[in-house]
Amino acid sequence: MKRLTIMLSATLFAAAAQAQVTPTSEVQFEATTGPVTVKSVQPPIPNSDDYQATVAQLDQNGDGVVVRSEVPADHALASEFRLVDTDRNGRITDAELSNWK
Repeated sequence: MKRLTIMLSATLFAAAAQAQVTPTSEVQFEATTGPVTVKSVQPPIPNSDDYQATVAQLDQNGDGVVVRSEVPADHALASEFRLVDTDRNGRITDAELSNWK
């Protein structure tokens, strides 16, 4: 029974490894049974550059804050605006945006 479980686990692991598109990270370590390599199957976030945005980049009218209408619809901040606007005043400051990384 134990051998069947190990074989089944190995088969499922191999299928998952083949399904990955491009590994984003790889870790190697030495186990008691020999060297082991673990590859991440997490694809990169398509809009990861959005999380590096600054108020200066998004502030269209130059008032030093970002309001919802200044955020492009396809920007990650568009869907997370309420989360980032921690004081719920409808404006995102440098301090609020720096905590959104």
